Parts: sequence; structure tokens; C-alpha cells
Amino acid sequence: MQSRPLDRTLAILATLAALTVAIMVVGILTTRGSQDFFQSARSVEAYAAYLGTPLVPFGLRLNLGLDNLFMIFYGAFFIVLAARLRMILDPYLLGTALASMMLTVILDCVENHHIMTMVHAIQNGLPLSPADGELQMIASQVKFHASYLAVLLFSFGFLQFGRLGRTIALVLWCYIPFGILISVTPMEQAKTLVLGRTIFFVFAFILSAVLFASQAQNHARNSQ
Repeated sequence: MQSRPLDRTLAILATLAALTVAIMVVGILTTRGSQDFFQSARSVEAYAAYLGTPLVPFGLRLNLGLDNLFMIFYGAFFIVLAARLRMILDPYLLGTALASMMLTVILDCVENHHIMTMVHAIQNGLPLSPADGELQMIASQVKFHASYLAVLLFSFGFLQFGRLGRTIALVLWCYIPFGILISVTPMEQAKTLVLGRTIFFVFAFILSAVLFASQAQNHARNSQ
């Protein structure tokens, strides 16, 4: 496949991913409902109290629905990016990067549906044990760490795309230490770090949309 169609596809997917997260953030700020609360192990009573807050159940379902859509967009983006970088990066490095990102997608999918299962259990009086929250916390952290490895490896490909590509690589590198700090910081003190991690990840998609739209335009001009 030629580079121009890939670049246009990457620009579209990056834009859709960034817009989806932007809508998610608006929903979280409006309803206070977010999956983040379920990514940390808590007592069953704490989960139930959270779901008892007005608008939170609706906001949580909205957040998870949008995140399921985001999974499709960012998963497709990195698959197409791997195809775009196949002549630039070593195939073993690229294969490891893509496998790590696909593991992220799988664990993200498991996380979302497990959270919905927990919500269903709480709202219908079904048994729920503390182990559910503990396993969810482990799965969430493994998911994020798989993404840290993936974006580090993919960043080496972005370095080949000039100044904007190097800027994207730098943004991705900043995403990683924020995530590592979150994993060792008490959850009530990590809110700023979580916000920072989200900002860097979304900013990388915004810049990627600009980069690959520009690449597609350059290919079009060169072909005339």
C-alpha cells in the first residue's frame, strides 16, 4: 500500500481518537462518572456509594461507551502506523511495539467489560468480593505499562518525520514517566498525574493528525 492513503487514514484516525477523548473529558467533568474510580482496589461499599452519587451511573456508562469507541480508533491507528513504519523501523522492534499495543487494547477491553460487570452486580444485589477490585487494579496497571512500552518503541519511528515527528516522540516520552509515577503514588494523590498522562496521550494524537495530514498533502503535490 502506498504511503499517501496510509497517511490520510492515520490523520483521520488520530483526529477521531483525540475527539473521542475530548468528549469523554467533558462527560467526566459534567457527571463526575469515570472508570478511573474502578481502576483502583476499593471496598464494595465504596463502589456502591460512588454509584449512588447523582449522574455518576449515567456518566460511567457514557465514559465506558466512549472508551470502547476510543479503543477501536487508537487500536486501528497503531495498526496502520505499523504498516506505515514497516520500511523505517526494524521488523522485530515494530512487531514488539504492535504486539504491546494490541495487548493494551485487549486489556482495555477486558477492563471496561469487567467494570460493567461489577456495576451490574452492585446495582442488582449480586455478590461482589474485594478481589474483583484488586484484580481490576492489576489488569489496569498492566494495560498502561504495555502502552508505555509500545509508545516508546513507536516513538523511534516518529523521530524519522522531521521536527514535528520529534515533537511527537518527546510528547510520548513525557507520557511514560507520568504513568510510572501514577503506579507508585497513593491513588488520592495521583489525580494531577492522571490528568497529565491523559493530556500527553491526547496531544500526541492531535500532533499526529497534523503530521500525517501534512504528509498526505506533500505526497499529493509530489505526484502532480
